[in-house]
Amino acid sequence: MFFRLPWFGKTRQVHDQDTQVLELDFLVDEFHEAMADIKDPLRTRIHAALMSCETPKDLWFLRGKLFNLISKHHCESVANTRVSRLDQKLRFFVSNHPDYSPEELPSGPMALLH
Repeated sequence: MFFRLPWFGKTRQVHDQDTQVLELDFLVDEFHEAMADIKDPLRTRIHAALMSCETPKDLWFLRGKLFNLISKHHCESVANTRVSRLDQKLRFFVSNHPDYSPEELPSGPMALLH
């Protein structure tokens, strides 16, 4: 009779989604996806600012502008949904990337209230 030992097979498998979020470009793509259906001159300025972002801290400061843009063209609940999805990916990025830590962001552990 073979017994399964509980500590075998407990290694965390790396999923494609996890590894993709460890690249800053995928966070920038999430910004683009959040504002894809909006036609506004402010979107062009946010796009230009995204192209110059080099750290998660730079992206963090654009969150407020993105939230305002989405809530202007939709409603606050849509903006909250889209920005919270972005927050989850940012939180995962800074928690798991070897070059960044959550303490580098202005609000610490990213606990924001919208």
